Amino acid sequence: MPSSPDEVEVARVAGGATAESIVAALRGNGIPARAHGEAVGTIFGLTLDGLGEVSILVPREYAEQARTVLSAGEQGTLAIGDSDAVERPEPEDEGR
Repeated sequence: MPSSPDEVEVARVAGGATAESIVAALRGNGIPARAHGEAVGTIFGLTLDGLGEVSILVPREYAEQARTVLSAGEQGTLAIGDSDAVERPEPEDEGR
């Protein structure tokens, strides 16, 4: 259910908790992503006949990269690299 023609659905999952984990993994790999689903499924925790399903949406230009990340997650090979590590400054020598 993309709300924009520039978004594509890369996955559909049952439940918001799973969707939020997937969105976090995609964002952690530099892919803008969002979850979209019907509120009634979230409110009542239903996953019956599509009710409660959540779509994972990404911008069209990130779709292939997102599918690669999702595939790695399914295979158990998804890892966060060092490329997004924050460099911390060395402690200053305080008068020694």
